Amino acid sequence: MHDRAHLLQAPGAYFDAVDAKDMATALSFFAPDATFTIQSAHITFEGHDEIASMFENFFGDYSHIEHNITNIVVDETEGRASTEQSCPHVKTDGALDHVTTCNFFSFDESGKFSRVIVWIDGASPLRD
Repeated sequence: MHDRAHLLQAPGAYFDAVDAKDMATALSFFAPDATFTIQSAHITFEGHDEIASMFENFFGDYSHIEHNITNIVVDETEGRASTEQSCPHVKTDGALDHVTTCNFFSFDESGKFSRVIVWIDGASPLRD
């Protein structure tokens, strides 16, 4: 059984690390063999190395990253959480890139993300 408090807290703490461009902390939320899929862009990253590479590009492309959770739903039995975010990111050239995203988190028994699926309402700021 998964702990409800952890399922509620982990996505926000993860987004805090991403927004701070803290690679080590962001990666610490993922199981070593986790997958990260941007469903709306048909891209999947597998394992820490590929996920880290994606974050490295994301962090380099944006001077400001912000994820404001507007909705969260958890399923304790299945070990899942789903979030909706408003994301007013600023590119390194100063252009605003505001998207709405939904993230679907699956947790393993240790409480790490085993799978993350992201839907983005516009062009994906995440790339390989």
